[in-house]
Amino acid sequence: MFPTNMCFGIIMLFQTGLGVPTNIFLLCFFSLNFFSGHRKKPVNLIFIQMNFVNLMMFFSKVFLDIPIYLGMRNFLNDVDCKLVTYIHRLCIALSVCFTCYLCTFQAVIISSSISRLGKFKAWFLDHIIYFCLFFWILNLLLEIPVLFSVTGPRYMNNTPDELNFGNCSLETHNNVYWGIITIRNVICVVVIVLVSCYIVYLLYRHHQKVQAIHSSSVSARTFPEVRATRTILLLVSTFVFFYSFISICTICINYFYQHRFWLLPMATILCLCFPTLSPFILIPWGSRKSFGLLTGIHSKLSAIQLPK
Repeated sequence: MFPTNMCFGIIMLFQTGLGVPTNIFLLCFFSLNFFSGHRKKPVNLIFIQMNFVNLMMFFSKVFLDIPIYLGMRNFLNDVDCKLVTYIHRLCIALSVCFTCYLCTFQAVIISSSISRLGKFKAWFLDHIIYFCLFFWILNLLLEIPVLFSVTGPRYMNNTPDELNFGNCSLETHNNVYWGIITIRNVICVVVIVLVSCYIVYLLYRHHQKVQAIHSSSVSARTFPEVRATRTILLLVSTFVFFYSFISICTICINYFYQHRFWLLPMATILCLCFPTLSPFILIPWGSRKSFGLLTGIHSKLSAIQLPK
């Protein structure tokens, strides 16, 4: 059992060592671009939130789970368990919400001005900060029950209604809380899938028009819309893929954890996969021109000033 735990801990450390520097790089890049750039792109504010949440996810896991699999016990007290677990749950919620909002923001921006969504462009740009604040406040409130459901090692009762995670334990009978966050997450994932399909449709339609104008000898790979579409599809598909497995693993933990102890470290590894891989999807290691594809379909934002 000990070698297995050590392997899980090494994998988590590898994910942390790979994901933290890349997310810090993107956080600094988008922050500098947003606050010091002469053309402030509103989408950068969303990416700042997402990278910050990714970093919080790593740091919460460093204190919560990684020490357990490296042989450290009773690392956290009761207050520490509540705080770290609360931050971790908050990060998962914000990751879902900001990914959903990013997809919706993209769809509105690239929509035609005469379309129904296109009419909301100015409104979205004027209220982007308020949307970000709304997601933070909403999830800060929704995750409050975690503070009352998590206990530290000194207060563990080892009852059937508790999941013992080594340093902390979690009560499993709070059905109202799990029901609310399940509804929130399902709505966000459904919106992500539907809006992403709409974005692909818009880009495909625009690509068809561009092909009709340009020579048929021009390779389709030269069009930035194709590369942008692939970036969007890859990012969203990666999120939905890992989040789906995390949800399945969470359900299995609630019902089979006492008989399958490997479910918990697997859930942790899956939880860190998206924060680890997403920066590499967003970072084009080419020229500054290729970095413009970072936001995929946001080339139109270069001419839009952030409202004061």
